[in-house]
Amino acid sequence: MEFRNLAGNTVMIDLGAEGQLAFALPDPAAEPGLGQVEEVRLLRKQIEALVRSSGDPAEAALSICVLLDEHLGLAEEGFFDDDDAVQDAILAARAADE
Repeated sequence: MEFRNLAGNTVMIDLGAEGQLAFALPDPAAEPGLGQVEEVRLLRKQIEALVRSSGDPAEAALSICVLLDEHLGLAEEGFFDDDDAVQDAILAARAADE
């Protein structure tokens, strides 16, 4: 796998090789640098923030559905017709925005 570090250099890591240290990628929002931080206006970054802030996968999924509806109008297209929980969350979010 290839990664780009803060200096812009490409670092290759062979996940199958023995003896390499385990590593964890830092929170991209906390690490400034080339190719790591995109503006929060990007939908992907907003979804990532929702997932990181939620300790519950069900809550994160609900928040993502609301976010997608805000950006793409999915409820109006019938994507959530069979999901009362998402419909309630969307209505609550719209009421909070007003």
